[in-house]
Amino acid sequence: MKLLKTITIGLLLGVSQLVLAEDHTAVALEQAHAAAEHGKLGHASILVEHAEAALEHTLKALETAEGEEKIHLEAAVKVLEYSIEHGKLDHADMATPSAEEAVEHIKAAQPKAELAPAAEDAAKPSAGKWPIHGHKELNK
Repeated sequence: MKLLKTITIGLLLGVSQLVLAEDHTAVALEQAHAAAEHGKLGHASILVEHAEAALEHTLKALETAEGEEKIHLEAAVKVLEYSIEHGKLDHADMATPSAEEAVEHIKAAQPKAELAPAAEDAAKPSAGKWPIHGHKELNK
């Protein structure tokens, strides 16, 4: 019985780590996006605040990342550090492209959502479902 409890707790902790990693990635993306937007406005100090928050969450997400996700998060860490460095020097123009690049890397690191069957049907062209031409004759 004790072994069963230990296994169950271990599995729950593992699952919670995956959920937390996804949450960290989402927050990192939000913060990196905010950093880039403030950089475009020339707000270097605010860019730094958001980039530092993005870096913190990216590092947390990196703890459980694997494969391609890990590669993108590592790249995001590097460009966020560069962005912070230049933002602290009040170089918003140099910090902004790095923050934008971080956004792209963090987006690429997020798990891909699968389309539901209904969404797949909506994404397909409508050819074959009804005639494209001749709809005016129906109104006669």
